[in-house]
Amino acid sequence: MAKVALILGAGPNIGGAVAAKFAADGYQIALAARSFSTGISDQTGFLGIQADLSDPQVVKSVFRTTVQQFGPPSVVVFNVAHRLLTPPSDPLSTTLDDLEESRKAGLDSAFVAAQEALRGFKTFTPGTPTAFIYTGNTLNQIAIPGVLPFALAKTAAAMLIEYAANAYGQDGYKFYYADQRQPDGRPASLGRDGSAHAEMYLQLVQESRQSKWLVTFVKGEGRRDFEGVDFDGETRASYDLKFGRA
Repeated sequence: MAKVALILGAGPNIGGAVAAKFAADGYQIALAARSFSTGISDQTGFLGIQADLSDPQVVKSVFRTTVQQFGPPSVVVFNVAHRLLTPPSDPLSTTLDDLEESRKAGLDSAFVAAQEALRGFKTFTPGTPTAFIYTGNTLNQIAIPGVLPFALAKTAAAMLIEYAANAYGQDGYKFYYADQRQPDGRPASLGRDGSAHAEMYLQLVQESRQSKWLVTFVKGEGRRDFEGVDFDGETRASYDLKFGRA
């Protein structure tokens, strides 16, 4: 089978860099996003798939289209999110509709994508490099004010990846939650670097066995373990001290 990488939520930064990196390593590339027209690009040879990935049922059709064109993907990158904001001092003012919107994009669609990815992984010859990589952030480790709906989806998705890594990693089907940080551990946020993600993701795919499912990394340095740190350098422990919580 040809090597195939499917990138869900393929924007110009992370998605574009990951596509270029994996194409250079011999992968056929399928990209899914609202902004694409469905078809093969004359310039790149990549398969573009027009898709609203906030709808979990659409995710299944993206996999079907990819399989029909190239075969099942051995690498799936989930780069979808719906970043809804709340007043920093009033997180419970968010609506149930907002929670559902963020959850459908960041968790429900990821769950379906992981199911479909695993189904494809199991068709490969043992030893074939396979990986499902969720583009995450620090919100699974610390509550950053103002983004409750977004954070709940990311936190639940991190748990999804942990469950999958524990269950299937020993069989060679790898699952990772990837989170770029600044060198001091603070979130990379708008400074997220596409090339750094691409380099890290290819390394994860090439690992011979499942390593730690939570991948925090720094551009130019690779993997480094961090706890949750917000934009002001606060951690859960420092917040407890700040608010006098024993």
